Amino acid sequence: MRQRALQAVLLVHAIEQTDLGGDALSLEDRAQAGREAAAGRSLPAAGDPSAPINGDSERFLARRADALLARLRVRSPGVDRVLAAATRPSGLDRALLLLGFVLGFGITFADGRRIDIFAYPLIALVLWNLIVYITLIVRALGSPGQAAPAAGAAPAQGAAAVARDGFFRRWLARLYANRVRARIEALITHSIGFNAPLAPGLRRFAADWYEVGRPLFRERARRLLHLSAMLAAIGLIAGYDFRGWVLRQAAGWGATVFGPASAHTALVTLYGAASGIWGVPIPPAHDIQALAWTGSGAGGGPAGLWLKLIALTALLYVLLPRVLAVIVTTLSLWRRSASLQTPPSFAGYLAAVLRPLSPAQQSPPASSSS
Repeated sequence: MRQRALQAVLLVHAIEQTDLGGDALSLEDRAQAGREAAAGRSLPAAGDPSAPINGDSERFLARRADALLARLRVRSPGVDRVLAAATRPSGLDRALLLLGFVLGFGITFADGRRIDIFAYPLIALVLWNLIVYITLIVRALGSPGQAAPAAGAAPAQGAAAVARDGFFRRWLARLYANRVRARIEALITHSIGFNAPLAPGLRRFAADWYEVGRPLFRERARRLLHLSAMLAAIGLIAGYDFRGWVLRQAAGWGATVFGPASAHTALVTLYGAASGIWGVPIPPAHDIQALAWTGSGAGGGPAGLWLKLIALTALLYVLLPRVLAVIVTTLSLWRRSASLQTPPSFAGYLAAVLRPLSPAQQSPPASSSS
């Protein structure tokens, strides 16, 4: 079931299960919404309550939930804020993105007052991302096939997918889910004085969505990590540019680390791919030697060329792969949001909703003739 439809059904289901007396959502409204959802259409079959429901049943429940939500909004407009809180980005997104940028910007100052042309913060960032790429590729190659799983196998496949995630990604997915639930709880607490009968249903919805929405929380956490890595690379580029163009720091290297020939070889290894793709030349060995620091303030040269090479290398090894990863993760998020698994309890819920609509329940008793 699609995310929006499933959230609507979950919310209505939670209210009906906790509001047995019809204080928040009247019994007559529930019956009328069922008749509207069934109008002009054949009723879905309510079979074994333990079996998963089919597409016709899901669409019927979604139409009924939309009809009930339209009535509920008139008395309790806050339900839309609850549904939005379950979907939109949280403060956690902004905090991690800002942290990524600040971290990338800050590590560029590890060189001190002079820009080292070997850009050790860049090397650390590139190596970390290469390790991540290799790990993702190994996990992708080692994951089982995705061919049309049976409905009963979905929970096991979800658990296996979670187990393949690293510790940090699992922790972030749980944190993401907890923040969404806490945000809904805050809305409930804020509005409980205005509509106390609705609060138990909203709390149950928050708990149900916490379980049902886990595949989406996992994909959002993955995308957030990729975006944070991109912001770290952007922060690193901005940090070096700030040092070179604003602070006017010179670029050079410590002659005690390499000789001119080996320094040139190391620089070609680091910047060669970016240099070849974008046509930014790496200076020859004798020019590299002229950039060596010979004292506390002697040596070095203009940083412009090296700032370009640093930026292009970060673009090649971090930004472009992460952009592709964000696209893939976003497509996966869209796919999962369009095919969420319905809870097992929906089969029994469907049977209870259809019971008043069955012909046996609707037919009036035969009148006796005198």
